[in-house]
Amino acid sequence: MARKRARPGPWARPGWYGWPIGGAVAEGAAIGFVGAAAAATWAGAPPAPGMCWYYTDPSKTQDFWDYCPR
Repeated sequence: MARKRARPGPWARPGWYGWPIGGAVAEGAAIGFVGAAAAATWAGAPPAPGMCWYYTDPSKTQDFWDYCPR
């Protein structure tokens, strides 16, 4: 299930993300990522500019937003 913001207001990168920005795949937290435009159909709009949808299953419909690799 996709994670939703628990409170209103601007998105803030959670402190429990234990990887550097753009490092979720390298750290094993995700198996891949897609850009915001591709993810918008199933994940909705990104919470902030410059974000990608990181997925943990082959359907690419599950998991979390984080900033795109640089």
